[in-house]
Amino acid sequence: MTQKNKNRMLIGGLLVLFLVAYQFSFSKTIIVRRSVKKLEQQTAIFKSTPVQLAKLKQREKQLDVILAANNVKGNSLQNNILKTLNELSIEDKFKIIKFEEPHVYQTPATQKTTTYDITLEGDFEALLKVIYALEQKYSFGNVVQMQFEKKKNFRTNREYLQCRLLLQRLN
Repeated sequence: MTQKNKNRMLIGGLLVLFLVAYQFSFSKTIIVRRSVKKLEQQTAIFKSTPVQLAKLKQREKQLDVILAANNVKGNSLQNNILKTLNELSIEDKFKIIKFEEPHVYQTPATQKTTTYDITLEGDFEALLKVIYALEQKYSFGNVVQMQFEKKKNFRTNREYLQCRLLLQRLN
């Protein structure tokens, strides 16, 4: 055997040795290292969970205080508006004629706008009080449109005033 053949055999043997070593030990070590990194990340997440929970509870309390200050209770704004209208109708002697499903519009800038269509019937002063209360006192949103319409019931020959109200809220 010549020196050239010996060197080739040596290089070939070393390559086979590296392949066998990689197959039996290095590849398993690399796999275990990756799983250890994933587990360490999960451990870090679990360690920070109590801190995040405490922050979320504090944030919830702050939001409850804000909602209480704006006279909003519960989760559904639509139910809150209807409940408030019912309470005000007892005080101010008006009727809720229609309360349509809210119209939701999403702008391309991801701003969500909800519009409530409400029709009320009663005298002018009572309707103005209700509109003022909805917009200012209870902070349900902005009154975008008010349309007063005088109608006549031909059966009873009685005239009455209806107000169509569009209440808009940006979410």
